[in-house]
Amino acid sequence: MTKLLFGVHLHQPVDNLGVAVENAVKLCYAPFFELMSKYPNFKFALHSSGWILEHIKIKYPTVFEDIKRCNIEFFTGGYYEPILSSIDEKSQINQIMKLTKFIEENFSQTPKGLWLTERVWSDTIISALKRCGVEYLIVDDEHIYKANKKDIEGFYTTENRGERVSIFPINKELRYKIPFAKSSDSIDEVKKYSTAIIFDDLEKFGLWPKTYDWVYGQNWLNEFVQKAIEEVETIHFKDYYKENSSLGLIYLPESSYIEMNEWANGKWKNFFIKYSESNRIHKRVLEFKALQNEPLFKAQTNDVFWHGAFGGIYLPNLRDNAYRYIIECEDFLPNGVTIEDIEILGYPQLKVKTKKLILRFSAKGGALIEFDSRDKRFNFQNTLTKREESYHKDMLKETNSLNNEIETIHNMQYNLSNELKKELVFDSYERVSFIDFIKDKDKIIKYFSSEIFTIDNMVFSTENLVKEYSILENGFRFKNSLSFKGSYTYLMEINLHFAHYNDLKLNGKIVRDKDELIDKKFILEDKYTNKKIIIEFENSIKLNYKLIKTISQSEKGFDAIIQGISLDFEIEFIDRLEVKGKFLCL
Repeated sequence: MTKLLFGVHLHQPVDNLGVAVENAVKLCYAPFFELMSKYPNFKFALHSSGWILEHIKIKYPTVFEDIKRCNIEFFTGGYYEPILSSIDEKSQINQIMKLTKFIEENFSQTPKGLWLTERVWSDTIISALKRCGVEYLIVDDEHIYKANKKDIEGFYTTENRGERVSIFPINKELRYKIPFAKSSDSIDEVKKYSTAIIFDDLEKFGLWPKTYDWVYGQNWLNEFVQKAIEEVETIHFKDYYKENSSLGLIYLPESSYIEMNEWANGKWKNFFIKYSESNRIHKRVLEFKALQNEPLFKAQTNDVFWHGAFGGIYLPNLRDNAYRYIIECEDFLPNGVTIEDIEILGYPQLKVKTKKLILRFSAKGGALIEFDSRDKRFNFQNTLTKREESYHKDMLKETNSLNNEIETIHNMQYNLSNELKKELVFDSYERVSFIDFIKDKDKIIKYFSSEIFTIDNMVFSTENLVKEYSILENGFRFKNSLSFKGSYTYLMEINLHFAHYNDLKLNGKIVRDKDELIDKKFILEDKYTNKKIIIEFENSIKLNYKLIKTISQSEKGFDAIIQGISLDFEIEFIDRLEVKGKFLCL
């Protein structure tokens, strides 16, 4: 008889929007565990990121009690769901032990298995796993195939410097069948194997598009569980591990599941190269690894660093959370000025930390790349560049689904309105602030933000442009001295991020998709932080602004998201120009 090792993984980004968590509980977590608690003979495994499990305990005690009534083997992992290979070893150990302790205290189990976040494998994590008492973990069958092995019915053993850990691979065929195929077809697929291993996102059971009606309304889960109890043997991983021998020695490549490998172009850390915003957050987080505290651990949460079938780095609230934790970490370190290539880009970044603000400037273009209000724990420079993704071309095609089963996210089809199709225009530069152009009519003939400036204290200089910043209590003064022979238009672009745009005001009026105005002082009023961002010039200047919108893939299909507001200040000049002003947060 087939042995079925069935596991589900429950996760929400730390401090995710309340409505998102509530929706996940209502549509997925509550009905799943309520049903599973009625079948004590169905043995399965559960991994949940620690914070959401704790949140369920506090806010949804009935669901938590249903979890206790299920026949569950608990798996551990990083409490706030970090990619383990992207953080330091002390953080790996502390995050894993924090979740292990929670499981011990609430479920009287000491987990021996670990859910590997996004199945991102690296030999470097084995040392931390052993120190946490982990004996086996979950990867994807893709790892096994890449290691030139074919058998995925059981577990292998690997080692690093003599420290051993065992590897269970997830069967991709089952991952695509469950719960998307008919329950009878899913069980038939399970029965093709003597050992069938499936460990996948619990959100597929109600939260993914169309799955709530399919899994519960059309009785898929109930039928699947009943058939499994009758036709196969469900078994916990820990029991299978005790009763069976390893399939042998294996050395896994640094890899993940097949879709992730495609999104990351092979290696997960390539997201730090693909998205400068991801790299910036990650390297800022690494600055604080000596702290080993809650703000650091929360900042290590994986979701904000990447993008594939989910919003990830495209979701402003996740980036806002990441910077909130970063700013909290800064509270434990002294104020002052540092110049260092924190982001490992080959040129330095200058950080100024005062009682009220944290400002960071890049030698590339002398641009402002971070502007934090410390009391509100908010980064007004937390914008996102518009990039072309591989799925954008598919979005332009008209599609119709003829399949009477439901689709996985990976096979999702799109129909995009003409209005949204117009937003599929992409940037050739990063959407930061105080970036400089020279235009001849409407044609850009000089782009300073691609150049590396020399830094001397707060002065950034290149051949044609000197940018001077002087710090004030609530912001800074700026002076740009330009020398460029001819008659042209100088353009200074500032891209800013706010949490809400429907009530954001510019000079007393709600911002529109785009507009223009002429003034000396420009005041952006933000209700979310109750702050005003003021950009003031010595002389009147023309402003053209527009909202920055991206179209990105998500579990719902696609999202049209406002990522920021782009403010373009224009001045005509001949040969030379000096622009002075103030940039304030009040």
